[in-house]
Order: sequence, then structure tokens, then C-alpha cells
Amino acid sequence: MFGKLKLLYPASLETPIRTRDSNAYLLDTLRMSGLNLGEKSGVAWKIWRVISYTYSMLILPISFPINYTIHLAEFPPDLLLQSLQLCLNTWCYAFKYFTLVIYTRHLELSNIQFDEMDKFCVKAEEKRKIRDSVAAVNRLYMVFVVVYILYATSTLMDALIHDRVPYNTYFPFVNWRLSRTQLYIQCFLEYFIVGYAIYVATATDSYALIFVASLRTHITLLKERIISLGIINNDGDTDADSVFTLLVDCVKAHRTMLNFCDAIRPIISGTIFAQFIICGSILGVIMINMTLFADKSSQFGTVTYIMAVLLQTFPLCFYCNAIVDECNELADALFHSAWWMQEKRYQRVVLQFLQKLQQPMTFTAMNIFNINLATNINVAKFAFTVYAIASGMNLDQKLNIQE
Repeated sequence: MFGKLKLLYPASLETPIRTRDSNAYLLDTLRMSGLNLGEKSGVAWKIWRVISYTYSMLILPISFPINYTIHLAEFPPDLLLQSLQLCLNTWCYAFKYFTLVIYTRHLELSNIQFDEMDKFCVKAEEKRKIRDSVAAVNRLYMVFVVVYILYATSTLMDALIHDRVPYNTYFPFVNWRLSRTQLYIQCFLEYFIVGYAIYVATATDSYALIFVASLRTHITLLKERIISLGIINNDGDTDADSVFTLLVDCVKAHRTMLNFCDAIRPIISGTIFAQFIICGSILGVIMINMTLFADKSSQFGTVTYIMAVLLQTFPLCFYCNAIVDECNELADALFHSAWWMQEKRYQRVVLQFLQKLQQPMTFTAMNIFNINLATNINVAKFAFTVYAIASGMNLDQKLNIQE
């Protein structure tokens, strides 16, 4: 991955760059986690795949409930809530990782559609914008990496300051409550083992955003091509066949984008549905912990965790909203492209294309929630509902009494 840091900066036109390079870091992380992305692998790699799958989808999700069952009476309220918010996210992570394992081939199908879209970017300015987009999207992924590592490290530091473990997972042969030596052993075991899952989560949480952000770039380029059609039609200097060919290329590019949406939707639909459901609960638990139990020294780790949780939904919802707006602008641009000045076959294609453009590219979570900013706001409202219920039950007083 680190040999590709040049992808964080726009490449020159002489450097071969494709849209699929925008998810190079993402796929490297998934490949490192054991996902079979089509490459041939040896026995050692297959053994690692089994270990990674077992840990991510089985051992890690059940380690929290096991620990609660054995040591629940020894949890102070703030530590219990801090562990619970990570437990909920871990279950969601396991589901998203399982979904990516099942639909791994759809990632490559989506990249194949990106390759087809690149074929329509023939102008130097379009190629330059593709390079800018690749750099911007890769930097977006690095934001996930930085925030997640910051959360993992700040949680470890907070744990060492308060003489406790950072994540409270279950280790059968280590009990940090018995001695300081076992405390340090479990702290660093959790930091590196759970930290591995946190690093893989940068890919499982960001893949939808990475692919959708790259799609938006191509929609913007298509809009510019359609606008240029209107300029050509008004000039009237270009022969009819050339203009018709440009229009057909626009139709083909749009068809390729729809194929891309069909390829990526099965992965996004289930994972984002789970993310919406869990995210509201996590934010509610975080609010309860921050306002009722957490001290000032542990609030920094909680704030970084809030940043990580918000990254899982808000940027994707923003880009999905932007894509709907861009699609509406596509139809407006085509309608105002002076198509009535061309011959009949051109007009027939435009009318059919207009009908298709009036159906914006949208993404849904299990065909229940539209992925947009309105849904993201509703998730935040649910978090406030969880907090209000806990406050109304005087949860802080009850837990302190039990403690």
C-alpha cells in the first residue's frame, strides 16, 4: 500500500491512471484481510484467510458478550458503555465483512464499469479531472485510516492512564484485574489484535463512499459533454453524423453508469442498512456515556469515536444526495442542448435519453431507506431518542447505586 502513496497526488497526463486506481488503497486493505480478489494464492495465504475470516466474523463479535457474561459485575458504568458502543459496531463490522466476502466479485465488476467509463474520457481536460478525482478519493480513504488509528491509539492511552484495558474483549488466559503485568499484556494484545479489525474496518466502512464518489466524477464529466453538445448544435458547423456519434457516446456512458450502479448496489444495500440501524444506537450510547459517566480525560477518545461513527454514514449520504442533483442537471442540460435543430434520428434518441435521465441514480438500504441526508438526520434523531429514554429512566443514578 505504502508504495502507492503517489496516488494521493494528481498524476501528470503522461502517467497512466484509471478511475479504478481511486480504490487501490481500499482493495489493498481488503486483500490484506484475506478477501479473494481474484489473485492466485498459496497454501499459507489460504490459511491466513481462514484465520482472518474466523476472527472477523466469529471470534471478535462473540468476545464481548462472553466478557459481559463472566465479568459483568466488575464493570463500572462508564467502562460498560464504552465497551458496549464498540460491541455494537463490531457486530455491524462482522456483517459488513461477511457481505463483502459474499459479493467480492461485485467490486471487480464495478471496476470493469469504471474502465468502460474511462474510454469516454478522451479530452485532456477530462483526463486531468479523472486524475484529480483519483487523488481526492484516495485522500478521502486516508482520512478514514487516520481517524480510526487515532481512535485506537487514544483509547489505548486512556486505558493505560486509568489502569484498565481499552476494549474489554475476552482473552481466556489473561485477566487484567489480577496484576499490572497482565494488564499491560492484555492492553497491547487488544491494541494490535482489535486494532487489526479497526484497520480492516477502514475498508468495510468506506468502500461505498469510495466507489460512489468516483461515480459522481463521471456524472459531472457526462454533464459537461452534454452541455458541449448544445454549443455544437447552436454553432451548426459540425456535420450531423459527428454530432449524432457524440450523442450516442453520451447514451453509452450513461448506460455504463447504470451498469455500475447495478453492480455495486447489492453490497451497499445490506451493509448500509445495518449501518443505519446500528449507528443510531451507538450514537445514543455515546451520548449517555459522555454526558452522564465519562470523565474529561476519556472524552477525547469518545470524540474520536464519534468522528469515526459519523464517517460511516454522513459522507456517503452527502454524495448520494449530490448524485441525485447531478442526475437532475443532466436532464436539464440535455433538454437545453438545442436538440430540435438536428435531424429526426437525433431528436428521437434525445427524447428516449431524456426519459432515462429523468430517473436519477439512487441507492437504497434494503429497499427500505433511501441513502440520503434526510435518512442520516433521522438516524441522529434516533440517537437523541435513545439518550432521552435513558435520561428519563434515571439510568445514571441506577447504575451508580448498583456500582
